[in-house]
Amino acid sequence: MSTQHALALEDACSGYEALRPPNRMSVSSGAADNLVIQQPGSPKTPWSADETPYMVEPLDALSSRTIEAEVFVGPARTGKTAGLLLGWMAHNIVNDPGDMLFVQMSKDKAREFSKTDVDRAIRYSDNVRAMKSDRAVDSNTFDTMYRHGMWVRIAWPTVSNVSGSTYRYVGITDIDRIENAENVDGEGPLFDLAKKRTTTFLSRGMTLVESSPGKPFEDPSWKPATLHEAPPTGGILSLYNRSDRRRFYWACPDCHGRFEAAPGLKLFSMLPDDKTLLEEVRAADISAMAKHFGRVVCPHCGSMPEHRHKTHMNKGGIWVPDGVRFTETGEMVGTPMKSSIRGYWLGGVAAAYQSWESIVEQHLLGLRDYALTGSEEKLKQTTNTDQGMPYMPRHLVEAKGSGQTPRDRVEKDLRRFIAPPDTRCVLVSVDVQGGQNARFDVQVHAVGPEGEQWVIDRFKISESKRPGPTHDTFAPIDPASYPEDWDVLTDKLIMGTWRTDIPNIEIRPLGVIVDSGGEGGKDGERGKSGVTHNAYAWIRRLRALKLAKQAFLYKGGSTPQAPNMRETLVGKIGNKGKNDIPLLHCNPNKLSDEVDAGLRRQTPGPGYIHFPAPRHPVNNPDGWVSDAFFDELEAEVRGPTGTWSKLRARNETFDHCRMIRALMIHLGVFRVSNWDSVPARFAPLARNSMLVAREDRREQQRNTTVVDTNAPQTLYPLPQRRRARRSSVASL
Repeated sequence: MSTQHALALEDACSGYEALRPPNRMSVSSGAADNLVIQQPGSPKTPWSADETPYMVEPLDALSSRTIEAEVFVGPARTGKTAGLLLGWMAHNIVNDPGDMLFVQMSKDKAREFSKTDVDRAIRYSDNVRAMKSDRAVDSNTFDTMYRHGMWVRIAWPTVSNVSGSTYRYVGITDIDRIENAENVDGEGPLFDLAKKRTTTFLSRGMTLVESSPGKPFEDPSWKPATLHEAPPTGGILSLYNRSDRRRFYWACPDCHGRFEAAPGLKLFSMLPDDKTLLEEVRAADISAMAKHFGRVVCPHCGSMPEHRHKTHMNKGGIWVPDGVRFTETGEMVGTPMKSSIRGYWLGGVAAAYQSWESIVEQHLLGLRDYALTGSEEKLKQTTNTDQGMPYMPRHLVEAKGSGQTPRDRVEKDLRRFIAPPDTRCVLVSVDVQGGQNARFDVQVHAVGPEGEQWVIDRFKISESKRPGPTHDTFAPIDPASYPEDWDVLTDKLIMGTWRTDIPNIEIRPLGVIVDSGGEGGKDGERGKSGVTHNAYAWIRRLRALKLAKQAFLYKGGSTPQAPNMRETLVGKIGNKGKNDIPLLHCNPNKLSDEVDAGLRRQTPGPGYIHFPAPRHPVNNPDGWVSDAFFDELEAEVRGPTGTWSKLRARNETFDHCRMIRALMIHLGVFRVSNWDSVPARFAPLARNSMLVAREDRREQQRNTTVVDTNAPQTLYPLPQRRRARRSSVASL
């Protein structure tokens, strides 16, 4: 056959490429057969997994019919671009065609990726180049058409680029450097928008997102709930947490025990702590230090493999999902986490194209830069891109400290509802919550000499005294809209008691402090929520019942240098009215410092707070708080300027501790110089003035009538009141 006839036949058959069935082979095999890598100044090299064996499983997972997306977290120099992106593209073009979209961080990066990585892959990979359309109109910087109809597009994150089109394959690169990844032009997260583009293909579609960590890690109190859980940073790690959370595990060359090639510096256990290093790096020989400390240590036998062993360890490495662990004999046990998203997180120690010594050296150089200039940019960059870890700002690292947290020193024998023998008074704090889940959130502390405290109760009040939809139910609480709902605090707290170890003797609260600010509330005004207005009205009703001495209203200020506390009168009604409601104006920053100092104490004493152990189905089935209790306790952190800020929305436990601290200051707990000679309200339990016999308390509650003259009258009898129900904080 002449050359002319052969070309004519090839041209006639080219239209049938779209009908060719896919080649049934793994993605890693397809990448090895079809992708050729060539960088300027270096020879052409077929892609191979020999140097990056950790890429085989992530590559093969891209053709799985049981998952809908893949997340790969890894540092630089791991071969992500060549393996995951170009290898996947080459395999799809030759073996399993379908329209494909790559999303880069910007238009300039999209052009660069097209002109360098993609163009070179097509040019030097014969099988890929052979599939490219010969028509000039089918190729430009951002779009390439192939003979079988496959379209490869390279774009950037805009609504027009990631919405309204259908693709079988979508790959998002370096998502943590994309500024609008969390919300693309108001349409939603980039990952979710991209994933929707593939839903037409059902199980045959696939979305890939890869990046090194780039979002800041700002929660120094965080501890993983599972072995492979990632820190709460947002970005790529938040997507990883939605997956089955796989980590890469090595086998020790000496003891053969399995251990994780963990992100960060965990395996460099010879490396001193940063506090010590900061004192040495300014004058030290960084190269010599890196050579000395740049050795990973097996956590099982303590042996230190040399860097030349890394290739062998990588080849023998395996990806392990969350929920699975190794026994002492090397057997894998446990139940893998299930997810429609496959997730991989590779540590910098396993990266094929960087040495252990260089990881340590870059960290030391970053510390030197910080010690000399105060700049954290070098430290952040090397932590993210060399170690594969999210970066925690230095002021948060220092705030974290080295001691135990309250979560580490909980007490299983701390009983609920019962004041311990050393109690001198009981104080109650109330956090007013609005919105759809409106409630009074209550925490109770028993207080001993010098301000030592025991948390003895935590519950919510979500049920009012108003009739509900049926005659045998009560309406949900609404502190902003119904002034009479505040009378529940009178019944359950002001008139409430907590048990003691003395038979049939209970103790009344010396003080109940309530956050009166509310959402949108202002002093003397109803505000949007009405909380402040209703709080003042409640105090006036308590005054009529001669119970107002036990109740205190709290309001946090915003001036950093304001005193801890000042008491003022508020609540003027009209222009000619008179302020008659005492209000404790407090400096939340200074109070937070004092609470934090007590939380950091490792031994009981002044300001120390005893916490109950959280409920655990095996270790502590009788626990009466949940892990959320401690999450709320650790929800705020002190910034470099001394201002405290919230790390997460729920901070009620810490807020309660802060209000209790304010009440202790106001009542004079810290002014007592001799606890052997104190007023009756601070006396030991045996002679404390707040004690009451159980029967006397019940009689007193029966004879106390709370009347709100402004409350609407019901047209039918109210349902019979039930005893106050105190639900665990686990349900909050």
